Formats: sequence, C-alpha cells, structure tokens
Amino acid sequence: MDNKFSNSSDLVQLAYRWRKPLLIVGVLSLIASVIFSSPTFIKPKYKSFAIVYPSNLIAYSTESATEQMLQLAQSYDIRDRIIKTFNLYDHYDIDTTKSKTYKSEVYQKYDENINIKKTEYESMDITVYDTNPLMAAEIADSIIHYFNQKARSLQVEKSLEVMVISEDQLRKKRIEMDSLDQLLHQYSKQYNILDFKSQSKEVTRAYMKNLTSSSTRGLKESREIFEGLKEKGTEFFSISENLWRIRGTYNDLKLVYENAYRDVYKKLTYANVVTKPFPSDKKAYPVRWLIVVISVGAALVLAFTLLLVINTRKIGLGRHA
Repeated sequence: MDNKFSNSSDLVQLAYRWRKPLLIVGVLSLIASVIFSSPTFIKPKYKSFAIVYPSNLIAYSTESATEQMLQLAQSYDIRDRIIKTFNLYDHYDIDTTKSKTYKSEVYQKYDENINIKKTEYESMDITVYDTNPLMAAEIADSIIHYFNQKARSLQVEKSLEVMVISEDQLRKKRIEMDSLDQLLHQYSKQYNILDFKSQSKEVTRAYMKNLTSSSTRGLKESREIFEGLKEKGTEFFSISENLWRIRGTYNDLKLVYENAYRDVYKKLTYANVVTKPFPSDKKAYPVRWLIVVISVGAALVLAFTLLLVINTRKIGLGRHA
C-alpha cells in the first residue's frame, strides 16, 4: 500500500473524510443486526443448571465416584431416554420421515444444548439450554432422575448375581448339612455315640471299672458303647468336624446372601443435589448487544478496507496515466 496510508494519522484523516458512507454503513448494520438478532430470526434460549455430588457409588478401578457419575450421566441410554421423553425430534424441528440423518441431527442438537461436565470441586454440572425455560429445567431434573435409576439398576444387577450365586451355594450346603446331621443321628441311635471325645474317656473309665466289679449289666452297657466307639467313633468324630466346618461356611454364605439381598431391595439415591434446576426468567442466548457490537464493528472494518482498496487503485491508475 502507498506510503500515504502508512501511518495512523492518515487512516484517521481518511476515516473522517469517509465519515458519511461509514456512518451510513454503521447505521444500516446496526439496524440489520438488531432486526436479525430479534426473536423473529433467533429464538431466545433459557439456561437451567444443576450441581450434584455422587453418593453411594462404588468406584471401579482407578476412577473416582465423580468420574463414574459423569460416565453414567453421559451414557447413550440416558441421552436416548431424554430424547424420547421430551420428544426432541419435534422440539428441534427434525423431520424423521424425510431426513435420513435424523438421529445424527438430534444427537448434535442434544450436544449443543445439553452439557454435562465435571467441576473442579469433584461435582457434576448439568447445564441445559432451551427455548422453553420450563423444559430446560425439566430436562436437567430428568437427567438426575435417570442417572439415579441407571446407577440403581447397575448395582441391583451386580448384587442380584451375588444373591443368586450365594443362594444356590446355601442350598447345597444346607443339603450337605442335613445329610451329615442324619448320618450322625443314625450313629447316635445305633451305636450310642453322642460326643466322641468326652464319651471315649468316660466309657473307657466305666468299662474298666465294671470289669473289676460284679455288675454284669453295667459291664454289658459300657462294653456296647465301647465297641461302638471303637468301630464308628473315629468316623463319627470326622463327620462332626466336617459338619462344624460346613456350618461355618454356611454362616459366612448366609451373611453374603443377606447383604446382597439388602442391596437388591433397598432404595437409595446416588446424587446429592446441591443446586436444583429451576426455570429461568431471563434468556441466556443470544446476547443481542454483543451481536450488535460485533456486527457493526465488522461492517465498519469491511467498509473501511474496501474504501482503502478502491482509493489505492485510483491513486495507482492516476500515476500510470
């Protein structure tokens, strides 16, 4: 560009010289930006948001409870439930009969208007923009509700697996315990064995005592018990010890089953709502004054640049003439 326009004072002089056309451009762009930023052309959007903290979540691997909450809230099934519940295809003016990419379009609109992110304070921020302030608040509230349901269903699914497995193991242990109990009862009835350790000492003492006495009946009774202990005592003791261990395992399984049962049927929420979403009475988009300022500024810069180019060409042609 010619040196005539190389310093700022020359540009100011040129701007002053062209003040009338620039003023006309500025006024026209001002009017146009005011008109085209009006609700007639740009529907105003209202903002609703919620702040929630995780609760009763069991984090997997190295992720935090907040990260798990974020992944659940951003899941596709919650997104699809929101789209279906609020009929966002119609709300966003998407024709599902004519457009082949209607799903991509509604997902794009969803991402534009609904933002779910983690905050620096380990909470989750749900921000929703919508032309209907009540719907914006309801969508944010529904995301929290569906998040609770999804977290609950995942926990129930895992707990139910544990409950079913432990219930089956309890049934098998119960059968095993009943079988051993029945066998011990049979030994007790047939061989008069009640407690191998204590009976072994007492019967041996009684048997030896009756040998030196004249009590035939006592000797016979003690001999029968002694022979029973001798024949089945070790087996009786082994079965008793095995039954004691099985009962311990049964009690441990019962505790696991009861905990899983409580997890399946207890009612919990997984989001502590710090800031509840509410319908806004003030639009958040568009910011009309910002649109007007940018539009007028851009129009003036463009007009001034065009005038400079035109003026430079005229100067160039005059020199060559």
